[in-house]
Amino acid sequence: MITPSTLRNGDKVAIISPASVVKPEYIDQAAEYLRTNGLEPVVMPHAKGPAYGSFAANPLHRIVDFLNVWTDPDIKAVLCSRGGYGATHLLSLVPYGLLSDFPKWLIGFSDISALHALLLYNGVASIHGPMAKDFRDDHEGGRTVVEFLKTGVLPEYSFENKESDIMPCNIPGEARGTLIGGNLAVLNGLAATPYDMLARALKENCVLFIEDIAEPIYKIERILYRLLMQGVFTKLKGLAVGQFTESSADRNYPSTERMIERFLQEKGIKDIPVAYNLPVGHFPHNMPVIEGSQVRLSVSSDAATLTTLDFK
Repeated sequence: MITPSTLRNGDKVAIISPASVVKPEYIDQAAEYLRTNGLEPVVMPHAKGPAYGSFAANPLHRIVDFLNVWTDPDIKAVLCSRGGYGATHLLSLVPYGLLSDFPKWLIGFSDISALHALLLYNGVASIHGPMAKDFRDDHEGGRTVVEFLKTGVLPEYSFENKESDIMPCNIPGEARGTLIGGNLAVLNGLAATPYDMLARALKENCVLFIEDIAEPIYKIERILYRLLMQGVFTKLKGLAVGQFTESSADRNYPSTERMIERFLQEKGIKDIPVAYNLPVGHFPHNMPVIEGSQVRLSVSSDAATLTTLDFK
């Protein structure tokens, strides 16, 4: 796995919009935040449009921005302005090996999970974390991304999980492995392609993290069954369940988390640590994690820590 270099004061960070249309003020805010923290923002020509339906720009403009920032040696990191939908359009248009020839940090989450899968396919680590809207002084996740870019150090995350009607207990244990994951629906859409990140767990010791927004519980369950039949759950070393927001109870389950608990129990998946309430996802405290890094997941019944091992 190639680890991009840390940044120094004055280094350039490009802002691109590879997916859905974004409010220009979010880009301006992120650019100013980068500037006040000693980095030089470069807003790419089509980051603010012109919009192409619901997309930030037409596919040609979006891929041109992406390729231009990636082949520019002066740009050291790439911040995606927002997710939504559209990043998948770019995957097959990026020549294999280009990303590893010019390694740099890519930052984003949600639909940007597709680009994280592209980077892993090319053997390059990336930052699953907040985007332009959250690059500001009062957002811990945005601050942590900038600190990581400049220091190469990510804090250890300790997160509690108190059992309730909708939240199950953790499964205690400890796991080490390569961290993979992201938005579950997006990653599931890459099944049986060269960018099938989840299939990586079949060949390598992996700790999986998952999150999603506005997905009915049954759709998440259907994805878990696909992973079960693919053999992923027999190979995983650990599972960290992030935030499943805007998900309503149905006739079968009070929450997505309770569905995951029952699924693991019924399928006899009990020998790996499982942590709930990882601070990753579509919620105000979204924190960055490093795709492709080596991590340790330590879990007790009501708390867990996620430690990044190879950036200390």
